[in-house]
Amino acid sequence: MSIAVLDKAFSILEVLARTGRALSLAELAEESRLPKPTVHRILRSLRDLGYLGDAGVRGSYVLSDRLASLREHGRDAMLRTKAHDLMTTLNREFDETVNLGVLEGVYVRYAHVVETAQPLRWIVKPGARDLFHTTALGRAIVANLPPEQQARLVTKVCAALPTRNRKAARQRLEEELAATRDRGCALEEEETVAGVACVAIPLTSQQEPLAGISVSVPVNRFPAARRKALIAAMRRWGAQADDGDRPLRAG
Repeated sequence: MSIAVLDKAFSILEVLARTGRALSLAELAEESRLPKPTVHRILRSLRDLGYLGDAGVRGSYVLSDRLASLREHGRDAMLRTKAHDLMTTLNREFDETVNLGVLEGVYVRYAHVVETAQPLRWIVKPGARDLFHTTALGRAIVANLPPEQQARLVTKVCAALPTRNRKAARQRLEEELAATRDRGCALEEEETVAGVACVAIPLTSQQEPLAGISVSVPVNRFPAARRKALIAAMRRWGAQADDGDRPLRAG
């Protein structure tokens, strides 16, 4: 027995695939024979998950490259290939753990890890997930999303907070996301795990972040000079992250 919302979501995806062009909400509702409010909710979810992209015209929708990557034995394999050189270079230069994360709704999922050889380390296992706003990795990705998509994700994570704290928490998160975008990298120190700091950058494709790369460092190995060097390196390499499908190379 099928689940109704899945039937409707795939009907919308099939319409976009069949027509092969950007469609408006009204066109999608007409073609799929679904109510506009239902189509609108599904479109928002599909866009938040990365399956729809910006068509360049407000209120229009197109399929993203993420669907194509599902045919290539998973999106993770494509991203690991793209990020391999940079992750290896960061690990070799700083001898710290390097993580590759993928945004999935309001969560960031760890897709790949290059471990440090040092005995004191924090290793997160591939497949683990954290709410995006609690990690440098998640904030680096979301800070570079289109404003409407970013606002929806912020609203979703803040909705789970106690009412009395919600407004202040949203303001802090919005300020942190703006600072992250201006800075060129996200910073987090002992917010997720005691004794661990992280610096992260978005990994972009088609001008929209699909994933991020972070370096995790025990705080006792993170004096001011090392912190400054890592931030500078991440900002420099982050500037060349929007290279489409080409592997990232440090330089």
